[in-house]
Amino acid sequence: MRSAAKQSIMVLALGLALVAAPLTPAAASPASPPPTSDAPVDGQLVDGGVQTPQPTATTPPTSDVTPAPVEPSPQPQPSLPPVVDAPVESSAPGEGATPTPTPVVTVPPTPLPPVPSAIPESRPSGARTAQCYGSSSIDYLCGGGYLGRHLAGWNVLNHGVGSIGPVAIGTIAGVYQTALARAVTIPSSGAVNLGNVTGLPIDSRTLGRIIFDVEIAGVAGQITHYPDLADTSLHWKFTRHGSGSAVYAGVGTAINSLEKPQPGSTSVLWVGANGIEDMQRVKDVISGIVEAGNRVGATSYVIQLPPRWDFSNPLNHNRHQVNDWIRATYGERAIPLADYLSNGALVDAGRVPSASDRETIAMGLNPRSFWMAPDDTTHMNAVGMNVAGRYLARWVNEGYTYSQAVLRFDVNSTAAIRVEGSRVTVSGHAFDLSDLYATIPVGITVDGAWSALTASSPSPQLGSYGVPGQHGYTAAFDLQPGSHEVCTVGIGFGAGQHSYPPCQTVVVAKQAAPLGSMAIADAPSRTKAIYGWTYGPSAPGRSLPVAILVDGSWHHLVAADRPSGYLSGVPGQHAFFTAAAFTPGNHTVCAVAIESSTNMANLGCQVFTIK
Repeated sequence: MRSAAKQSIMVLALGLALVAAPLTPAAASPASPPPTSDAPVDGQLVDGGVQTPQPTATTPPTSDVTPAPVEPSPQPQPSLPPVVDAPVESSAPGEGATPTPTPVVTVPPTPLPPVPSAIPESRPSGARTAQCYGSSSIDYLCGGGYLGRHLAGWNVLNHGVGSIGPVAIGTIAGVYQTALARAVTIPSSGAVNLGNVTGLPIDSRTLGRIIFDVEIAGVAGQITHYPDLADTSLHWKFTRHGSGSAVYAGVGTAINSLEKPQPGSTSVLWVGANGIEDMQRVKDVISGIVEAGNRVGATSYVIQLPPRWDFSNPLNHNRHQVNDWIRATYGERAIPLADYLSNGALVDAGRVPSASDRETIAMGLNPRSFWMAPDDTTHMNAVGMNVAGRYLARWVNEGYTYSQAVLRFDVNSTAAIRVEGSRVTVSGHAFDLSDLYATIPVGITVDGAWSALTASSPSPQLGSYGVPGQHGYTAAFDLQPGSHEVCTVGIGFGAGQHSYPPCQTVVVAKQAAPLGSMAIADAPSRTKAIYGWTYGPSAPGRSLPVAILVDGSWHHLVAADRPSGYLSGVPGQHAFFTAAAFTPGNHTVCAVAIESSTNMANLGCQVFTIK
């Protein structure tokens, strides 16, 4: 095996050589076009920039309705309406199993995924539950049914809301325990304005529009926050579910989210594209939701943030730092969606990467084929959402892990070595799963001496395993007798690792000199025909080159590859025939068979005179 240092040298040398339907107002419905970009609506102002009025002990009970206070009575918690999934598009070819690199050119079969079935109108009681937290992207994914269609038998609850940041996401998930800033009386039915709330780390006016289910003083209902209304007393409104007795709720009464992680559920978090300016807050919200899930035995998966800005935007630095933190903190439950979308998702979606796809990927963006609109590089269209939904479902339903996922990005290459006499032939295939239609380079070292070529020859053996394109390669070396180490590396260009098939040691035996003979014959116009036969006993099937020397100097090379049936028991074709013109005078013609640079044989010389 090569050491890590040797592998690194090989790669360096090649581099030199190849110089969510959301519970929100209709404006945020997944059926409506998304904003071209989600404004980071929270976490951007200095916390406490606007002071929240705090009620005093003399504050009288007030609300928009004033029946006499009554003792709170427990109310049943509501259940969210079932998610109705969008129609199912045609199934795209599934993710292929990666062939294991070996010295033999073989690839295991690639199973196709089952074709998605139609989604029922409602989920069976007792179904497993997946909860989605985040902004518009998770809203479209879960609210739009793109995750649910790949989770048969699961109840997918969408808690995503478009155009919100991490604090709003954390508020919906119960990370921030909010409370009433003033006393209110919850009416027997209908809504009540709450004024403001306490418990948020930022001014609630920067929170964005949100809507989620809560419980206040034992009454379940829905809270809406409309920070864009001029009258701040109307910013927070609570609408109870159903009807019942009016209930008084005093100052400081807790507002308990009913959308926090449920016991035994599975949470999928896509947090941070908005508000990425404050990386610590993004981390705090993700940590808070995961910890809340841990307390009730819920499983959490955290999505690494896909591209939203190209490489030139400094916010990409924050995105990469948050993604590194997600991987380091959540390990096998980190979902590398960011890398997947640019490394294999197009093929899984049944698309051939276009020039514009490759260009946008090179810019640090999602593939152009997944954009929802020409000017929207953030949100994905139905093709992108469907392939992303199928990908995430593997974690939720199959226990897929980060380590398994990143193998999907790696280069696959093989190396088979054949020794015939002094010639050593290295052949195999090499392809990058990031783009199966692209060719990649292969580096070969023989005793440390570097050479490189592109794996672009026909590779029909891969077609039956769902690998398109041309990915074969062959290289031949004439080596001296002795032991030689041959190593190869398939060089990738995407998120995965290069491929290092095991190095192999081959032995080239000392070769017997080539056998053969030559003769000349007269031809018109002072020309002589030169002919004969030759082969190497160590590799009799191979046709050898023959050098023609005239008067002691190199004249030309001819291949001994013509039929030679008269050589009984010798496989292959070994005859040669050529001609040369001469000036008057005495001349000498010799023929030399060449098996390698160290194994040649003079087949004879002829002296003659041209008049």
